[in-house]
Amino acid sequence: MVSPCGDNSTLGVQGSVIMPFDCCQGIFGDGEYGYLTDAAMATYDVEYPIFRAARSDPMIPSESDEIFENSLLVDDRGQLKTLETSRRADDEVVVAEECTGINEPFPYCMGVRLQKKKYSQMAACTDNNETVNAMLDCYSVDGFLSPHCIQVAYSQSSFIHICGGDFADDPHCGTYLEVHRLNGSPYDSEEVLLSDQKIITRETSGMVTTTLPLFYKGDPTKILCNFKETVIRVGAMVLIKEQAPICCCPGLYNTLNRVGRFLCPNKAGTNHGPFADAVNTLEEERNRDDLMKNYPYCPVLDEHEDKMVCSKQATKGFSQDTMIEKIGKFGSQMRFYSEPCALANYSKTENTWSSDDLGGNYPGKCEYFDSCGMLTGNQKYCASADDEFTFAGYIGKVVEIPVNLDDPDGIYKVTFNDGRTVYNFLLADLELMEPKYNYEIWFVQRTPYDFVIQQRKPLKVINPKCTYDIVNQRYFPFAQLDAGGYPLNQGDGGFDGKEAPPDYYDPIVFYEDDGSVRRLEKEGVIDLDKVST
Repeated sequence: MVSPCGDNSTLGVQGSVIMPFDCCQGIFGDGEYGYLTDAAMATYDVEYPIFRAARSDPMIPSESDEIFENSLLVDDRGQLKTLETSRRADDEVVVAEECTGINEPFPYCMGVRLQKKKYSQMAACTDNNETVNAMLDCYSVDGFLSPHCIQVAYSQSSFIHICGGDFADDPHCGTYLEVHRLNGSPYDSEEVLLSDQKIITRETSGMVTTTLPLFYKGDPTKILCNFKETVIRVGAMVLIKEQAPICCCPGLYNTLNRVGRFLCPNKAGTNHGPFADAVNTLEEERNRDDLMKNYPYCPVLDEHEDKMVCSKQATKGFSQDTMIEKIGKFGSQMRFYSEPCALANYSKTENTWSSDDLGGNYPGKCEYFDSCGMLTGNQKYCASADDEFTFAGYIGKVVEIPVNLDDPDGIYKVTFNDGRTVYNFLLADLELMEPKYNYEIWFVQRTPYDFVIQQRKPLKVINPKCTYDIVNQRYFPFAQLDAGGYPLNQGDGGFDGKEAPPDYYDPIVFYEDDGSVRRLEKEGVIDLDKVST
């Protein structure tokens, strides 16, 4: 848990209650996190594209000060919590003249002239990972003050890996808390270590609290900041827009008649195919083995391959000769089998694409799957027997960008399965997504041979704003501090990529021979002697 005693544990103050620095030492705490309810999403002006419907949308996280009525409380595992199990105090009710009814005109309105707000005091040993201020200092549990840091409380039900002897001071041995930039930045990849703290407690009973510095790569003049993405880059998360290509594929698999197409590979907990990441844990391998027992079956595929597979009825529609040929393989008892869907072929006479598994003819070939056609021009709907497939509404990660960013036909490669497979898109098909959190704390076990990430925890630094890089015209992933400890050149803290970047032009001041002072401006030179202070 982050800042379990509140306010970075700088003064041990949470609301108006003074909390001791060891409020989360040797006791059990709890983290509570909120997601907006359907009613709250309808009331808020949430950017939630309509074409994301039926895309298994993740819940939208609520802000840290959201009231109970607009939140679904979950624990750190994502399991729903009831109000009876919440450690949070009831919301406050105050007079608000602007409120005319429930959720009218604002989501926090709970009636006529009534407003609810989150109670200012929080229980001790509560997670505050959404409100980190890197400008603040923090105390250790023994009262030692350190600059620009946060308290972090952890617990583990088994022994924690601690190195001793000749390896006691080896940075490649032991258990560490590490800070990493979520999805990296234009300056560093996600794997780059930004800050760390070694854990020296072998066993825990309740929570153990330590401090974690917020300096950027150990540089005392740079600290973590409220970093925001400004352009689509490698590692950025993007939303596929509605105008992305739409393919027409064989009809979906029907569990009643056991006929139709499905995506492979299949993986439990995903939408399969392009949305199934690699199987790389023992539990995932066990789940895959269980899926192999259930029809329809996926063929053995290359690790970096997605395929549309069609389930068919062995004896349906075959001629007598074909029946005899198939009997040896499938038998004659109306059995079913699955195979890759037939490839779409081009007809010169009709100038269309079609196949034995498609119900209609289409003016183009699908860019994603070679067994599907594609809608072009004024064509808006697939043939009645065919099913529409599109990536519109899904969120993926950019893994490659074109060399020439000014080329409107430049290809951006996007993955929806953590890099197992990638798909091509134009810049016009993509919209930059800004995640709720900008950093992660990794609980890492280090050995001389490997680093094992045992758990990741999201972290949001809300202050300070990042320093602007005037050379590359983008924000650094840190705030540069001056001699007095104040952030340099923050500007307005960023722009969302939809607006023009702020103008951070630094004027050049120089002295003339006659002693007058002038400043070089974009529009020319002005005489500072004639400008009032």
